[in-house]
This record gives sequence, structure tokens and C-alpha cells, in this order.
Amino acid sequence: MGQPRHIVIGAGIVGMMTAWALARRGLPVTVIDRLPGPAELCSRANAGIVSIGHSSAWAGPDALPQLLRAMAGRNPGVKLTAPFDPALWRWGTRFLLNCTGAAQARNTARMMRLAETARAALPEMAQELELDALIRFEGGLYLYNATNEIDAHDDGRLTRIDPDWLAENDPPLARAGFAGGFLSPMDAAGNCHEVTRAAAKALSAKHGVQFRYNSAVTGFSHAHGKITGVNLADETLPAAQVILAAGVETPDLARPLGFAPDIYPVKGYSGTWEVRDQSRLPRHPYIDEAAMLAVASYGGVLRVTAIAEFAGRDRTLREDRTKVLTDYVAARFGDAVSDAPPVLWTGLRPSTPHGPPFLGRVKAYDNLWVNAGHGQLGWTLSAGCGALLADAITGAANGPREVSAPARWLMPL
Repeated sequence: MGQPRHIVIGAGIVGMMTAWALARRGLPVTVIDRLPGPAELCSRANAGIVSIGHSSAWAGPDALPQLLRAMAGRNPGVKLTAPFDPALWRWGTRFLLNCTGAAQARNTARMMRLAETARAALPEMAQELELDALIRFEGGLYLYNATNEIDAHDDGRLTRIDPDWLAENDPPLARAGFAGGFLSPMDAAGNCHEVTRAAAKALSAKHGVQFRYNSAVTGFSHAHGKITGVNLADETLPAAQVILAAGVETPDLARPLGFAPDIYPVKGYSGTWEVRDQSRLPRHPYIDEAAMLAVASYGGVLRVTAIAEFAGRDRTLREDRTKVLTDYVAARFGDAVSDAPPVLWTGLRPSTPHGPPFLGRVKAYDNLWVNAGHGQLGWTLSAGCGALLADAITGAANGPREVSAPARWLMPL
């Protein structure tokens, strides 16, 4: 059967960064995914913004009116299309319990600790795997249409900018008519799908990481409080440690083992346009806070993402949703992109009711770990979560603690 290896289930950006963190510590790693290659689900066409400045918990007092507007169909960024989904009711109850000011502050502090760790780990990963050219570390912007909106969100944490700053540093955004907003110098941008695939190649070549694609996990062998093997269709892989990093599919894998992470699939949409004139596109990735869209340009494409839709596991590309993206690009950047139709995509963000992901060891098993539930911040938090989990697995005491969402079944980091 071979020697036991550290098995990461899930080849998205979170699983890949977990594999990197383990492999660079000299551990034998195998990554398993049921799809034909890496980053085929939530990591495939997300915004690509490492948004340290947006690493805050959604659940809070402001979320309640947003949800009420969504239920009435009056929220452009949040849509509710599966209101009778039992999983949503269970998740939503816990979400509401986290909508107090105290809970939001606590959960946001966890996320910020994770984000700071991730921002330090990401360039380290890029340098070690020689992926520097794929990630642009130039900061990101959070933009508003009115000065009073900027005033309301100015907590002193980010650098405030005005139209003069935009005119000097990012003229396409000045021409778009924003009143200003905030600069987050720690933000970055890069094609998450491309980075994940390149990282897989580098990990195989430099660290001997093994990849098993087209390999659905059918179950686990376990004895005496340990996972002894991961079962595939026709074989069992002996396991030293097992890390569940399968996004919205993590609860499906965990349920036969006696627990189920509270992760709900929040559906998002993106469009990708070929660039015709880069000089007419923003230099900085940004979030349009009024329109509730994220925009970034890298590798010869413009990527725009929007909408948080509660639709269960439905992955249908709805035309009324994608029209939000195409109309925005036509109005703002129509002359800068190709006439070729955009590549439209939808993915399911694995979201916890708290905000932070589940990160830590499962109480019932000595060698079973979870790294899942990053919501819209998988690309942002992935390198840091991988590093912290690898430290915990190897017994190192590096990095912050109290970063995970709490759960009865989990020994959270």
C-alpha cells in the first residue's frame, strides 16, 4: 500500500496552499480532487483580488437590512432564490446569531489576523515557487460615489483617497467619476486559476507532491480515533494526516465521519473580457462599493465579479445576473475590451455563518484537519491558512491563534 502520506482533499487554491505549506516543511503530500485538474470550481474564475482591506465579517448589524432588502428583491448585490432550502434556514439561524456588534467585532478580528498572516505568506510562496510574475503586489482600492459614504466608512484603518489621487495614480478610475474611497496597500491581484495550476506544477517538480485528479473520495478507513486511509473507487491511500479542503463539498465528506461543517454555498458570478487597450483599464484592482462589484485586470483580461446569491447548489448561469456584469463593463470600459463575447461563469463560495473559515483539528480524530469555509476570501486567505495549519500539524508555535470560526466538533486554531 505504500507509506502513509499527508493527504489534502481538494485542489482549489486553499488545498494547493495547504499542500505547499506542508511540502516545504519536508512532508510527503498527495492532493486528491474528483475533477480533471486544479482550481476547477470556486477558484476557477473568481475576482482574483487579494483583498486584505475587505477581510471583515459580513454578519453584523448592517447585514440585517441588507437581507431584508434581498428578501424584497431590492438589493442589487444580494439575491435570495432558494428561500425554503432547509440548509439555508439552519445556516441563516446561526448567521443571525452572529449579527450582533460584539460578534462581528470578534469575527472580524479573527479574519484580520488571518489576512495579515496570509499577506506575509503569499509573496513567500510566490518567490519559492517562482510565481512572482503572476501576482501584482500594488495594493487595491475600495471606491464610493459620494463623500458622505466615504465618511461613514472611514475607520482610520485604510488610506483615504480622493479624485485628485485617482487622477494622478489611476486615471481610468478618475474618469469613471468616483468620489474617492480607500487604498489598501497590502492588497494584490492575480488570476487565481492560473496561480493554482502553476503552483501544482511547481509543487510536483520541486517537492514531489503527488496529484490524483479524477479521483472521487468514497469514504475513509479509521480506527482508534485516527484516519488510516482515504478510500477511492478502486484503492485506499494510507494516510499520515488528512486535510479536508474541498470548499462547499467539505460537509459531504465529513458527514459519514460524524460531523458536518456549517458551510453554505453562496453563489457568485463573473465575466472575463479580452483586453483591447490596457491603458484604458484600471491599474489597481478595486471594489465598487455602490454597485457591489469587484474589478481587476491581469494577464490580458478584465475580470468583473458580483452578486451573493442564496440558491442552494444551483450553478445555472442566469442571464439577468450576468447582465449586471456586461452592462457595467459596457458603460465603464466598453472601448477598452475586445468585441468578443465574455466568458461568463458562476461558482459557489463556501461560507460560514461567522465569517472566518473552519481551521483546525477535528476533535474525534487525531489526524483529521479542516481548512474550509473561506467565503469570498479563499484567494485572500489561502496562503496564510495553509501556513498556520502546517504549523499546527508539525507542532510549531508560529503565527497567531484564535483565527478560526468556532464549532463543537473542532479544536480551532
